[in-house]
Amino acid sequence: MSPAAQPPVPGAGENPAAGSVAASFEFIRSLGQEVRPGAKFDLAQITALLDAMGRPQQRFVSIHIAGTNGKGSVAAGLESVLRRAGFRTGLYTSPHLERVTERIRIGGVEISEPAFAAAVERVRQTTEELLQTGSLPHFPSFFEVLTAVGFVAMAEAGIEIGVIEVGMGGRLDATNVVHPAVAIITPVGRDHEQFLGTTLAAIAAEKAGIIKPGLQVLISAPQEAEAEAVIRARCHEMGVPLVPVEPESATVSRQRDGTYVIAAEYCGVPVRLHAPLRGRHQVVNTLTVLRACEALHRAGFALPPAALQEGIAATVWPGRLERLAEAPEIFVDGAHNPPAARALADFLDEYAQDHPRPILIYGSMRDKAIDEIAALLFPRAAAVIVTAPQGHPRAASPAELEALGPRYGVDCTQAPDLAAALEQARRQAGTQTPIFITGSLFLAGEARSLLAKTTELR
Repeated sequence: MSPAAQPPVPGAGENPAAGSVAASFEFIRSLGQEVRPGAKFDLAQITALLDAMGRPQQRFVSIHIAGTNGKGSVAAGLESVLRRAGFRTGLYTSPHLERVTERIRIGGVEISEPAFAAAVERVRQTTEELLQTGSLPHFPSFFEVLTAVGFVAMAEAGIEIGVIEVGMGGRLDATNVVHPAVAIITPVGRDHEQFLGTTLAAIAAEKAGIIKPGLQVLISAPQEAEAEAVIRARCHEMGVPLVPVEPESATVSRQRDGTYVIAAEYCGVPVRLHAPLRGRHQVVNTLTVLRACEALHRAGFALPPAALQEGIAATVWPGRLERLAEAPEIFVDGAHNPPAARALADFLDEYAQDHPRPILIYGSMRDKAIDEIAALLFPRAAAVIVTAPQGHPRAASPAELEALGPRYGVDCTQAPDLAAALEQARRQAGTQTPIFITGSLFLAGEARSLLAKTTELR
């Protein structure tokens, strides 16, 4: 019997508890960091692994999304529309905020722990067999394993369409084994430069690696000229039609809560869309979803205007300008790179028209563009409290972050952890001054967990 046909066997392998939910989660934790320093990327490992399991990624139509910022918001919005149109959907995203199971959603619902464990066990067993036969030279990475788990789980659930977010880059990302009907590239900016390159053109070339022969269409958000040239050239080389997202084609109006209403045209029909995710940058993300839906509709997937409107209105994407509490308002936003920090800075400028200047709680990984991000965010705050996400060796220390305060003319103090920072911020804020927790998606996840214990997430 081939590895693809073998059912999960509890107790297989060296771990006597293999097959149990707890053992599966422990196995995932044992794989280490998501991206290890000095890691080398290729598609050979993930291809061999998926081939041995019967190529589960080919059992559903896929939509592939790359880019620096906005990938998750676009993925969540597109999946929501497809589900409203009656399709059985899968959604694979990264990273997670609180639980690894957040990365896989079936029909809009986070995968259950038993279903996740079953997929993990199948991937683990197949991996062990391939290692024993020499078909794999070494154990797959954390992200390769999670990607295989996602494809297996979605295929086993019988999804019709899978919305797949690239983890990092695109060309050599483990998700780039799919052959999508539609691909999307959201705005490209500088991030992960140690892996993707130090110029915008180099980074764009990695993102454009998802453009392959046979792709029906590439939807591209507005890009800087350097990135746009690379994406256009790749489309021309691969013979793939390019559909640009044009924000000037829509009329937008800002709501007091920081969301936007967008009037645009969809397949020749006027539509009015309420984007529930906050920030002007969500206008581009929403229009990107619209253009992708338009391409799918024209390719034979029935996506009526009502499904577009309802799906956009129901989009949920945690940790991105998400309000967690009131009196004072507490927002969390994973602005972990300069483009995301610019989007947050724009939101803070708009928000300041109706609200007091906020207190900022900031924590970051050391390998991020901390000084550039601080230059964008710190001057817009009434005060900054710096801290560090717990349990992350890559986290910048509060002491080194505190030293940035005087440079940007803001009162900056440090707190040993997020709970202490939040207590201090609440004392300073009273009931009217908003609090923004930002700088790292790890910190965003920690904030959601911490506040969920004391208040209903809003």
